[in-house]
Amino acid sequence: MGANIICVTSSGGLPLFNRSKGNIEQLPFPVVGSLNGVHMFGKSHGLHVESTETKNMTVVWKEYEDSVMLMAVAYLNGQKILTDILDAIFGSMILIVGIEEIKGIRNVERLKRELRACYPIIDKILECLDFGDRNSGGNTSILGLSETILCKENGTLMICLESYVESVGSLFGCITIENCIAAATEGWWELSQLERKLLSHLMTSNSDCTAFDIPVFLPCKSPNIPFRLVGLCLVNSIWVSILCGPTPEISTIEQICYQCWAPVLSTVRAALNVYPRNLPASMQLHPTILGLLLVNIAFGKYVLSSNLNINKKDGRSSGEVLKTFYYEAVTDLISKETKDIPLETYWCSEYHKLHALRNGDDVICLLYNHMVPTHTMRLLTKETLTSIISIEGILWQ
Repeated sequence: MGANIICVTSSGGLPLFNRSKGNIEQLPFPVVGSLNGVHMFGKSHGLHVESTETKNMTVVWKEYEDSVMLMAVAYLNGQKILTDILDAIFGSMILIVGIEEIKGIRNVERLKRELRACYPIIDKILECLDFGDRNSGGNTSILGLSETILCKENGTLMICLESYVESVGSLFGCITIENCIAAATEGWWELSQLERKLLSHLMTSNSDCTAFDIPVFLPCKSPNIPFRLVGLCLVNSIWVSILCGPTPEISTIEQICYQCWAPVLSTVRAALNVYPRNLPASMQLHPTILGLLLVNIAFGKYVLSSNLNINKKDGRSSGEVLKTFYYEAVTDLISKETKDIPLETYWCSEYHKLHALRNGDDVICLLYNHMVPTHTMRLLTKETLTSIISIEGILWQ
């Protein structure tokens, strides 16, 4: 199971990149040419070719800015998710090179070289796909949503972050623990969901150092003029990142960072203890609950608590099961395309049961032991949601 992503120029079909995910070989050039030819033939006859499907595979085409064509070929993923994947990948291209370089391609070979910096981000985007198998590597990233972590230190971290961001002269900043947002400024949350997700992928891809300073174009906010994404490692696995202009220099930012964060390093380290449960130790879940996914629609964020006991006969982690459940069933609870939106849904299988409930902007998904009576899941889900959002000190709503 896997997916192939191909990018070619719209005018001549010249390849820009080809990325794959899963147990699948990259498509040979003749096949790529044939797929592009199908779209070009339809376009020349006034037809807009969007997708086609076989029994297990979907092919999606999408052209951007009359300049580049992105194609997705994937197993067990429908047109909607693949179109969203292509939008995210095009966003990553803008993030690295800016929209003008893409709209007016002057040198194909130079653009190909520049787009290589997108590869780690594209690979992270492809990890958001769900193939429903046991060989996905345990990745639980959800497309378009920022992963967060809930701990009692959230409030203290937020105060320090706001002071740090103000001292640097920025409005956009966040602190992450194991790539999960522990606190972020109002300006950071006002970025589009796509921009936040792409920045998260970029930060993760550069976390093998102690600091980075990268020019980035924001696909929605600033596709023509670059910001600087500056990230500094506070302690192992904990980063503070900001978006700023050409000043101050990174050496100055490092000095300000030390002044703001050195007094609270003990608090920062304490917050790390919450991972990978991602919930405060005081939050006790019902014994029948094997995993938890909580999504806030308004902010486009989620918290996943997946390292709970689960029946290993299924062969998949609770996070993977919840990810599949979210894509296959829960997206209907947050859809804006239908007038009558359901508020609950559930699944029952041999090894476990799942239940999702929407309450305002919050959607909670719980993975239960298969022994729990189906009629009691609603009560347990409501109680769990109430318990989480009432925890003192966390930042959720």
